[in-house]
Amino acid sequence: MSYFEPSPPPKKSNTVRTVLIVVGIVLVLCCGGAVVGGFALYKTVGKATKPVQDAADSFLHDLETGDTAAAYGELCASARGRFTAEQFGQVLQSRPKVSGHDILNTNVMDNNGTVAATVNAELTYADGSSETHLFQLTKESDAWRVCGNPY
Repeated sequence: MSYFEPSPPPKKSNTVRTVLIVVGIVLVLCCGGAVVGGFALYKTVGKATKPVQDAADSFLHDLETGDTAAAYGELCASARGRFTAEQFGQVLQSRPKVSGHDILNTNVMDNNGTVAATVNAELTYADGSSETHLFQLTKESDAWRVCGNPY
């Protein structure tokens, strides 16, 4: 009678484990890249829109405090060319007094080197009413100025 030693069990294949590890690493890298890319995009957009929002916010603050001279100074050259500071003050007096505002959104555009922006703001008036107004801004001498129909 011959005695045979049982053969050792076949080696387990590590192929599935290796594939899962590679897929896991790729997923981690993709998710990490998306997070880093999203954060970079957020910071870039913030750098572009923050000065525009600040200019609109300053103009609206001047309207709220009744500082017509400062508000007039924040208008673009073409808007100042349409009316004098006194005429601008008369326009402000004929309109309801702005008592508060909330900036809803900001859009900055570069069209063949001409940089412009729009700010959509919810204006609250002293009588309690409110309305949405679209402010157009343009960049003059590295400063954002309110243009178009300022108020």
